[in-house]
Amino acid sequence: MNDLIAQLIGEYPLAAVSGLSTADEMPVHLPLILETSSQPSDLSHARLIGHMARRNVTITPAAGPIAVEVMFSGPQGYVSPEVAGDRGWIPTWNYARVWARGALRFSEDLTGPSLEVLVDAMEKAHAKPWQISESGPRAEALKKHIIGFEITDITFRPSFKLGQGETPAVFDKIVSDHPDRDLTRWMRLHAVSTSSLQVEGSKNRFF
Repeated sequence: MNDLIAQLIGEYPLAAVSGLSTADEMPVHLPLILETSSQPSDLSHARLIGHMARRNVTITPAAGPIAVEVMFSGPQGYVSPEVAGDRGWIPTWNYARVWARGALRFSEDLTGPSLEVLVDAMEKAHAKPWQISESGPRAEALKKHIIGFEITDITFRPSFKLGQGETPAVFDKIVSDHPDRDLTRWMRLHAVSTSSLQVEGSKNRFF
């Protein structure tokens, strides 16, 4: 399951972070990059790296660690009996989420690296990855208005609802015919990772 956690965070890095003392007391949406000590599936010493606007920080950055909760939202979508090919089948809503709890620490030393690691992660798929150095002095000006942070001592709790005990035939039809191809790709990933696909379907349930 750790491999799916790491993959979801990598593909959907925009997270809702709760626990920061922001002006409106609402969760802050921030892109976070997961760093692991060795293999992506080893989350025992993982940390999340990010940065945020200083204007949104209402506490002293030099203060001690802040307990935060983080939610990463992956693919989600409605699955109709029409897609399943059985009008007697019960519809459902599939989704993939990862919750995390940890200690957030602001760090001036992470301001630059947090930008670099985010840009590197987002640009790696491009034929000619953009680099911060290409922006000239604008990047240095930007850094004055943000502060980096890390989240450590993390407990991850995945919430993957990507099937409801379909038979292999029904599962394959949903994966083949559902219009959301990202959702169906994750249905396959989850089935392979957890061996959750059953020969005989379990009882259906609404959503």
